[in-house]
Amino acid sequence: MDGVQGRTIIAFEQPLNERMRILMRLEHLFQQSRFAIDGDSEWHSRLALGTLVEILDILTRGDVKSELMKELDRVGQMLHRLEEKPGVDTDRLHHYINECDRLLDRLREHKGQLGASLRQDELLSALSQRSGIAGGTCAFDLPGYHYWLHLPAQSRRQALEDWFGVLRAVQEATDLILQLVRESATPRSQVARDGVYQRNLDRNTPYQMVRVELPEGSPWFAEISGSKHFVTIRFLEQPSTADRAAQISTDVEFSLRCCML
Repeated sequence: MDGVQGRTIIAFEQPLNERMRILMRLEHLFQQSRFAIDGDSEWHSRLALGTLVEILDILTRGDVKSELMKELDRVGQMLHRLEEKPGVDTDRLHHYINECDRLLDRLREHKGQLGASLRQDELLSALSQRSGIAGGTCAFDLPGYHYWLHLPAQSRRQALEDWFGVLRAVQEATDLILQLVRESATPRSQVARDGVYQRNLDRNTPYQMVRVELPEGSPWFAEISGSKHFVTIRFLEQPSTADRAAQISTDVEFSLRCCML
């Protein structure tokens, strides 16, 4: 149990810089891949490989390796500074410091761009080229892929584990950084008057993420817009997906985390 008054919560998050945006997208895709890899059907394998192609696409935009390493190094230095503070759980602190160091070493072992070896795989390359075409991975488009999808489930799963294993350090670094960012802030109860909450953020504090928590089953959802200096949270309801979501006009109590490491 977590969140508002000990109840199960649903969280809405907004990254406040490009680095967080990339990490949160990678996290989403890695979580999706885990679901897909665990399944036996052709459609699970299709989802897994489609997800892998999306991950590789993110990794080719800019220098994600450098961004991950900079963030791990920055977090590690920040954790070291906490060693002198009284009341700190040193065992837990040293665990996270060691994890930062381990993942930095793992990322340094990757020569060149992350996932470069996967992009040289003929099947993955063919999928990547067809991924922008609606229905572009049909059996008649990629007969080799069609054949692979009909291999035994265990053979497909092993191949998927091997492919995703190449990116294990990326996944672990992403998970660690986002875990620490989310845990950096204590949830504070707030009220959105007439469904709107606005807040100025301290210009001297480089916030990385805003997180809104509502009880699961809430009749409305949060729409967050913000920058490093200002955040607006609107609560909307959408009884039917056929209709446009509308801002509510009642007060809403929610929990807010302004996260920063």
